[in-house]
Amino acid sequence: MNKFFYKVQQFMTGRNGLDRFNKFLFILYAVIIFINIFLNSLIVYLFELSLIGYIVFRTLSKNLYRRSRENQAYMKIENSVKNFFVRQKNRIRDIKTHRYIRCKHCKAQLRVKRRKGKHTVRCPKCRQEFSVNIRI
Repeated sequence: MNKFFYKVQQFMTGRNGLDRFNKFLFILYAVIIFINIFLNSLIVYLFELSLIGYIVFRTLSKNLYRRSRENQAYMKIENSVKNFFVRQKNRIRDIKTHRYIRCKHCKAQLRVKRRKGKHTVRCPKCRQEFSVNIRI
């Protein structure tokens, strides 16, 4: 059995293997299989086959530069989606104590304490001052 794993390890040397993008594609493949159980569509089935072919191609590919670029592009999208939901969770958590506003100059999102009235706020990103009227 040890010999088998050694042979697999030797075969995979210099190949891409499994990365985050491949894992995402495999989860997508499993979801599409589950959906196709109910739809029973030939088009969806052909899409499944092409998707699993692409997963195998990416796993066995020796073009590490291109596969890492694909993975980095995927990670950039994944992180932006993840950060969006983290920001929304923080907004809900801070709803009683803080307000979130946008800088009028650089459009950065700022977190200010919830105090009624007019306040002067300085953006930490662009260093511009502007006034904010907090009503609620």
